[in-house]
Amino acid sequence: MSEELKLREAIPEDAASLLAFLNKASQQSDFISYDEMKDVTEKNEAIALDAIYRSDRDELVLAIFDDEIIGYYRLENIDDQKAEFGVVVDKEFWNNGIASYLMEDALNWAMESPLKKVFLEVYKINSVAIHIYQKYGFTTETEKAKTLIMEKLI
Repeated sequence: MSEELKLREAIPEDAASLLAFLNKASQQSDFISYDEMKDVTEKNEAIALDAIYRSDRDELVLAIFDDEIIGYYRLENIDDQKAEFGVVVDKEFWNNGIASYLMEDALNWAMESPLKKVFLEVYKINSVAIHIYQKYGFTTETEKAKTLIMEKLI
């Protein structure tokens, strides 16, 4: 590896590369769906990224390696008290601690925010992700047919 992993907030200029990354990641894993994003234009994504960047209650951070997006996390404010968390890592970089690195950054950000709770939804069969979430203090709040809603109080 010729370059270090860098984390940085997403900016509007990242729209095209983020959409391409999400499309690629959805093809690598059954746990990620790109269907709801397929009609999002680069312009609309740039507008959304700008709003997130300007917000003090939402966060989208990219993991960059060799000038390419290899992962990201998103904290989406729901009601000023809780945020939904999501994390995605390029399959080529799995098992390198990147998801944990992103998780730590996200939780540090959440602790400095007004948020009281972070929650997520994960497929029950995604045991690797569930293990990571439990490692960082997430507990199962609700069980659905195929997924778990997990949460962590901040």
